[in-house]
This record gives sequence, structure tokens and C-alpha cells, in this order.
Amino acid sequence: MSYFIKTNEPGTATGQLQETYKMLETMFQVVPKVFIAQSIRPDLLDPLVTFVNRLLIEDHGLPRSTKELVAAYASKLNGCEY
Repeated sequence: MSYFIKTNEPGTATGQLQETYKMLETMFQVVPKVFIAQSIRPDLLDPLVTFVNRLLIEDHGLPRSTKELVAAYASKLNGCEY
């Protein structure tokens, strides 16, 4: 995908960004484009991915499927097309 900003694709990432992409692949089976778009600042992307993992993926409180349904419903209410 082409962006107006220079991003780091998963196949070319190195260092911490590569580790962050591996974590995303574990979480979602792919690296979502919304995270690739943020790859110009790996120092900010890593804490965000850690937060998403703790909030959505880790098993506590509600099951992941319920958390994803709540997120999808909130996105619909907010008119999010993503």
C-alpha cells in the first residue's frame, strides 16, 4: 500500500519495530494497516500495541469476542467506516 509518509512494512522492519510487528501478528494473524501507518514512530507504536494487547487480547474480565463486539458497536455508533 502506498502512503504519503514513509512507512516501514513488516517485511523490512528491523529492531524494536520488527518485535512490535511480531507481537501484532501474534495478536491478529496480520499486521493491521493502521499500525503500519504509525511505524514512523516505533517508540510510540510499541506502548500502543502493549496497551491494545492488555485491553483487548489478554484474558481478563470479558472474553476477547465480547470485547471485539463492544469495540465494533462503539465504532458503528461513532460512524467509523474502518
